Amino acid sequence: MTDVAPHRHHAPTTGVRVDLELAGLRAVLALLRAMPLDRARGFVGSMAAGAGMRIPRLRRVGLENLENAFPERDPAWCEETLRACFRQLGYMAAELAHFDQLDENNIRDIVGFASEESEAVFRDRARDRKAIIATGHFGNWELFAQASGLMGAPIHIVHRPLKNPKVDDLLTDVRGLAGTKVVYKHAAARDILRLLRKGELVAVPIDQHAPGGSGIPVPFFGRPANTTPGPARLAQIAQVPIQIAVLARVGGGAKHHIVSRPPIPPPPRGKDPAALLEVTAELNRQFESIVREYPEQWLWMHRRWRVPKD
Repeated sequence: MTDVAPHRHHAPTTGVRVDLELAGLRAVLALLRAMPLDRARGFVGSMAAGAGMRIPRLRRVGLENLENAFPERDPAWCEETLRACFRQLGYMAAELAHFDQLDENNIRDIVGFASEESEAVFRDRARDRKAIIATGHFGNWELFAQASGLMGAPIHIVHRPLKNPKVDDLLTDVRGLAGTKVVYKHAAARDILRLLRKGELVAVPIDQHAPGGSGIPVPFFGRPANTTPGPARLAQIAQVPIQIAVLARVGGGAKHHIVSRPPIPPPPRGKDPAALLEVTAELNRQFESIVREYPEQWLWMHRRWRVPKD
């Protein structure tokens, strides 16, 4: 795969704190790696669920988002869904610690497909290679990248670098076990276009608030949400298809399946903003449909619907 020069965060953490954070993370990963995966998953999942629900800001934002997105549901359902969301983050941490045990021969023991359509879309993606994958912080998104690589469709992921460069390097190394490469967000557009023109797959998250003038308000769960038009614009320039894909956990256990929607043709060349708006809105609509099916697997504690004041 083509290497892309890294572009670090503009204000990285420095000094002793860098090494302490790295040492702490290495110790946690080593502890989880020493446990059987099922035990590690249950241990960290329970801790994350309990601790997350005790963080006032995250609890408040998460419950507000769920209540607004699912007005037909009662408060108890919203509470349990948010708790399950925190639990999912713990599961992901435990599974990430065991990524070095995954390979081309055993990945299909834990990762399958949601439907024949999802499998067909994935097979086409692995064969044709040139596409933008619109995805998000859903399920075990780190395992999604690992599985894609081990199943024959390695991807580049757009990544906002962590402030600790050594922790960032560690995460990049873990991702690289399956051939996943990182494109740093601060210089993503130029690098992505170069990759697309060389026939690479690039995954871009679309589920986070896009600040200021970088986003356009399009519906998400019935409310305007500032969303990046970047994937649509890049697809338009490179004239490659764009498609929604995520990894969903099955039944709260160790199994996962890839959910892929059919490719959307790139917007026609030109400067018509309506074309970008149409594709961006369709991506949000498709992503919302997946979140509605698996509500506990999306990151509800993110302030997705912000009052424009960036």
